[in-house]
Amino acid sequence: MNLRQSMAGLHTWGGLLPSWLLYVIIFAGTVACFDKELNRWMRPALHEGVVSTQGADDVRDWLQRNVSEELHAFWMHGPTAREPYWRLGWEVDGTETFHNVAFDPRGVRPEPMPETLGGDFFFKLHYNLHAGDVGMYIVGLAGMFMLVALVSGLIIHRRIFKDFFTLRPKANGQRAWLDAHNLFGVVGFPFHLILAYTGVAIFVASYMPAAAQVSYSGNVMQYFGEVMGSYHREELHQPAAAPRSLDALIAESRRLWDGAEVGWVSVHHPDDASAVVDVRRRGGSRIGTPQDTLTYDATTGELLNRQDASTGYRAYLWLAGLHMAQFGGSLVRLLYLLMGLCGCAMLVGGLQVWLAKREGRGDRSLVWVRALNASVFAGLPLASLALLWGNRLIPATFTERAVAEGWVFVGAWLLMALWAVLKRRNARRMLRHQLLLGAVLALGLPLLNGLTADGHLLASLARGDWALASVDLFLIAAGLICLACARRFSAAPARAMVPGRANRVREA
Repeated sequence: MNLRQSMAGLHTWGGLLPSWLLYVIIFAGTVACFDKELNRWMRPALHEGVVSTQGADDVRDWLQRNVSEELHAFWMHGPTAREPYWRLGWEVDGTETFHNVAFDPRGVRPEPMPETLGGDFFFKLHYNLHAGDVGMYIVGLAGMFMLVALVSGLIIHRRIFKDFFTLRPKANGQRAWLDAHNLFGVVGFPFHLILAYTGVAIFVASYMPAAAQVSYSGNVMQYFGEVMGSYHREELHQPAAAPRSLDALIAESRRLWDGAEVGWVSVHHPDDASAVVDVRRRGGSRIGTPQDTLTYDATTGELLNRQDASTGYRAYLWLAGLHMAQFGGSLVRLLYLLMGLCGCAMLVGGLQVWLAKREGRGDRSLVWVRALNASVFAGLPLASLALLWGNRLIPATFTERAVAEGWVFVGAWLLMALWAVLKRRNARRMLRHQLLLGAVLALGLPLLNGLTADGHLLASLARGDWALASVDLFLIAAGLICLACARRFSAAPARAMVPGRANRVREA
């Protein structure tokens, strides 16, 4: 057995086994490229494009009026072009439970907007499957499988440049799917290789923590503090004096950074005399811009520490910035979106090739693979559209509204999985119906948005708010594509899957 033959088996099974999980990870990461735009779309209060006039002191005043527990820390982020509102988070001392709120920019004083999962839901689904550390390890393992599949796929390709220009959608089933798998794999290969590597690399300290635990006697936070150069002051367990204005500290930080914009502002042990304020510089348009931090005494405003990223930490930030597309503006995020969709298409094509090769063998287990394909490949996008419908239909005054949105997503996905299992022997018809359902859900969302919010598509386009309008435009494009594919599946006859074998396509 030569190298290419051995790599063929590794590519087939190394890519097949995690393919459904990788699809979830890549799809969620693709949507998360525009998470902040999706955040705006899912909050009707932000549709008018109002610029917030609130300040950091106003946000802290709201926290003091509404939260009576002793806090371990609180943090806030001011308005940006993509997120034109104040965000606030806090941790009650001794609970390790985090709370978050976003404020309506239309008011003079901070007032919370209705809860929503927002685009952050897809970001968390991408990197830890909403399963904490266990999910993060699973995603890391899937990323390593993807690296193996990509490298082995490159080795087994004899005609990689020809595959770049070859797509025969009207060929027999196996040939058409193989062309699609090759084309999208070759087009996105550099992108997928870099993203898979950086996705694993940026969590390497969590995947392999033994060295830090041994060197720092189990105090991993000390390790991260030294790597980042952060400042820590022990609690004095004495009442805190009147705090210094946060807006004044932000202005001072801008002066020290020659006018650079400020990102996160955090206050540690705010009820203690040892309280400190960290002001972090916002990342710029370059890849991995160092997020330097200035630390002040919360009472006197004295500058206690100036954190400048070390060379090693700068390299880490560069990898993280490359993976998360926090550079280059909308054009780069759009490129990441297109390459992410290519990755999803590559996985779908690869599994369809695997199925087509085994179509004529009469293997009854294939119907369950097809059911799993339908549950994941179609179920996840449909559940995501259902989440957006839930965001618009759940009343703004509903208690635990974000939790309800999550249950809409989970319930919709479970229904799609049940549908796929029940219709597993008629896969082609089921796919056609799923595409039609996707078209209805996607095309209906811009209409629903216009009925339930002031920022409908025409209003967004009229004021040049392309960030908000892009969500509706993408939904319209996705709906039209689903409609065209459903029409093609209803009109095209079943074709033979494997040349020389059965001349019919089993609808299983």
